Amino acid sequence: MKTTIAFLLFFNISLLFAQSPKITGVVTTKKSTEKVAFATVSLFDANKNSFISFTTTDENGKYEIPLASAAFYIKIELLGYKTLQSKTFASTTKNVTQNFDLEEDSVALNEVVVLQKKSVIKLSRDKMIVDIDKAGFGNGNDGLETLSKLPGVQLDKDDNVVFRGNANLQIMIDGKPSLLSGEELKQYLKSVDGANIKSVEIIANPSAKYDASGSAGIFNIVLKKSAATGLTGNARTSVGYAEFIKSNNGLNLYNNTEKWNLKFGMNYGYVESVNRRTIDQTVETPTITTTLQQKNDWLPVSNNYSGNFGAGYKINKNASMGASANYSLYKSDEFTKGRTNEFDDMVYKRYTILNTQNDLVNNTLTGTVFYNFASDSLDTKIDAQLNYANYKNDSDRITTNSYFTSDTNEMYRNTEDVKYQNPTNFNIISARVDFEKKINDKFNFETGSKLSYVNNDYTIILKDRNDQGEYITNTNRSNQLIYKESILSGYGITNFTKGNFDIQAGLRAEYINYNATSLTSNNTNKDNYLSLFPSFSINGNFKNDQFKFSYSRRIQRPRYLYLNPYFEYIDTYNVSVGNPNLTPQFTDAFEVVWIKKQKTSLSLFANFSKDEMYQIIDYNTDTKITTLSYDNIGKSKTIGLSLNTSITVKKWWEAQLSSELTYGQATSDLEGYKFNDSGVSFSGALNQSFTLAKDWSATWNSFYSQNGAYGNTTFKPNYDMSFTMRKDFFDKKIRLNLSAQNVLRKSQWIQSTKQDNVTTNWVNRWETRKITLSLTYNFGTAKKKEVKEADLNEEQNRL
Repeated sequence: MKTTIAFLLFFNISLLFAQSPKITGVVTTKKSTEKVAFATVSLFDANKNSFISFTTTDENGKYEIPLASAAFYIKIELLGYKTLQSKTFASTTKNVTQNFDLEEDSVALNEVVVLQKKSVIKLSRDKMIVDIDKAGFGNGNDGLETLSKLPGVQLDKDDNVVFRGNANLQIMIDGKPSLLSGEELKQYLKSVDGANIKSVEIIANPSAKYDASGSAGIFNIVLKKSAATGLTGNARTSVGYAEFIKSNNGLNLYNNTEKWNLKFGMNYGYVESVNRRTIDQTVETPTITTTLQQKNDWLPVSNNYSGNFGAGYKINKNASMGASANYSLYKSDEFTKGRTNEFDDMVYKRYTILNTQNDLVNNTLTGTVFYNFASDSLDTKIDAQLNYANYKNDSDRITTNSYFTSDTNEMYRNTEDVKYQNPTNFNIISARVDFEKKINDKFNFETGSKLSYVNNDYTIILKDRNDQGEYITNTNRSNQLIYKESILSGYGITNFTKGNFDIQAGLRAEYINYNATSLTSNNTNKDNYLSLFPSFSINGNFKNDQFKFSYSRRIQRPRYLYLNPYFEYIDTYNVSVGNPNLTPQFTDAFEVVWIKKQKTSLSLFANFSKDEMYQIIDYNTDTKITTLSYDNIGKSKTIGLSLNTSITVKKWWEAQLSSELTYGQATSDLEGYKFNDSGVSFSGALNQSFTLAKDWSATWNSFYSQNGAYGNTTFKPNYDMSFTMRKDFFDKKIRLNLSAQNVLRKSQWIQSTKQDNVTTNWVNRWETRKITLSLTYNFGTAKKKEVKEADLNEEQNRL
């Protein structure tokens, strides 16, 4: 392991190579000489009048392009400015420095034209970028709800985000890993205001630079930032109603100077909602067929408080540093009421009344310290980060089950009272350094290393109520688990350019050492292993077409709770238990992409997994308890075709179409749980935006999803549509937004699992047909920077 990582990091000192000629410079505006960011700078062969390569200016207006051995000219394009074509430069073996001034296009700067030209979905390199603001996905929604509205994304029966049928996603915020996962990540995303999300970058097949976790890829949530110097900000408030009331209020302040970038934000949300779950389970035996019909309504009333602060300082023209911190407090008073009807050979025999009261409080604190360096020629870049996350959860739940006969409505057994407490405390820290060096005009090298450490204290205290009304700890079902994990990783990536083709090859090594100790039983489960993750891609860049082939190896490690061999009590009929023998799942991911005129993309992707982690359903005919656990069943494969295109129907009407067709197969070799099943899935989304007169705009978003069989599980389709209407006032300082979401009330998760003699049907329906009215006020006397709305967000922007 040490040899592998040392080999990857050795290239940090391999930098003394000759530099090939290149052209560099700064792009500014003609009138104000302000720096112009995110302009497209293209290099053309003057003799053949053919495209060679392109780049974009950074936030300081700088650009750099390697030169070919031919006469050339430069073309610079940016929405809102007239296209600039330079004079012809003679072939040279020396570096060329050339600055350019762009002239504003008075017609293109018209706000209505700018808005309609900006697509909801943009493709850039290895990313698909979804403009959350334009699509209308954010207003009135939290971060989790906002993600669920992205093309190809759903929430499953447990509220996990599923992309391309896979819930194993890695979530990043402003280019930094969120550090949290599972239930903790879901609660954190609920504390994020969707109205504060600018865009989401979907990276379906990441390179070796990224952590290898997440076989479904990476979602990078990009938060809104100020594009002005001086003091600016916005205040917003919203109120919504579906079956219950909800509101959200927030304030963001920005102060940008030549040296400092400061940000402060706070948010408060109040939500009353409902989640309706139905589970029908049928068990067939030679002597009797038992049916359980369970209906539960989960009714949470939550208050969410969050705040963030960030500061960035420009040390000099090449280096910057800064820090940011986010804190959220989530308090929820949750009541669940349910009823389970029991049938023997279709004859109604018994029923159970369920009541659960849960008081939930969790605190999340995340922080980052960073340093960035870029040389004058932009051929050397260094990015260093130190990240920290602390998550504390305190859950105090009392569940009461009362048992009755159907004919007499009399109790046939004593009421069962169970008190379930789940205090948790997670501490996660990670440090990483990334280095990039351009050796010459054809060769580029990147390397880096990362060390992360996890210390989790997870406690389950289950108490049964005795005849005297006292709660007595059930020692067989209570447990305190201490989980410690460290991951040391390093990577190296080489980039080679040849004509119109870019080739990238990389290797990542990750060494993990973990120890899960039950303080209750004094049992320890530990392991360590080294894994290698190669990646490869080749891009073809032509005038109107782009092609890409990519491969990467990914891993899905077990959540530490999946390794805990103790029961987690859900209700009388459902419990979950960990599996200390669970091993990681590895995935080989392939993708071929064709992009036409940066408007249409067609992707063919394939994922092949082994040692797949799969949820096992085990039913006990004597106790009538269903136990859920995870095990390594065998292998799976997913092959799919994805299409994204934008259509300008009218000058004021733009449509974005996304569709996906997927074939999935899973094979289980697990004794007592064998199957080999497959199915075809389809999903489609149509997002439409309308730019109307007098500062009116509107969106109409609709989707349809049909998940086919996967393993021993089949799914039924769900579909819905949402609308928004916006009006800007007082020179766009005030925006009024009215939205109606999931108006057809068909957004739900319907799943059926059949294994041997047990069939289980789930229906999970979230609160739908939500109407939200929001008001946003933008204030400040700051001077606007000459920075247009960017489609590509640099991950170095930490604030």
